[in-house]
Amino acid sequence: MDKRCYNKNDIIRRSSYKINMSNEELKIIFDCFMNTIGEILKQPEERIHLEIRNFGSFDIIPTKLRGNARNPISGERIIIPPRKRLTFKPSKNIKDEIYKSRSIV
Repeated sequence: MDKRCYNKNDIIRRSSYKINMSNEELKIIFDCFMNTIGEILKQPEERIHLEIRNFGSFDIIPTKLRGNARNPISGERIIIPPRKRLTFKPSKNIKDEIYKSRSIV
């Protein structure tokens, strides 16, 4: 099975065609949208929940300090400091569309 890769220009090209806008105008809007999402997710709060209806939600969740971890190669004990973890959960609409193509008849 082949893998198809898409990038920002592909999204801009498809969107500009759908809403009859030039690529340059839509690129400015898209960059502004993505920068705003990035700014929200980079805020210093411990927990952040960003929901985009009909697309999905991003969550930033803090992890705990792990003092009992081991290096699997040397067996040496290491301490893993607390950090933030980013998760994405797709919306029900997106999940249904993805899994509809996998249904067995």
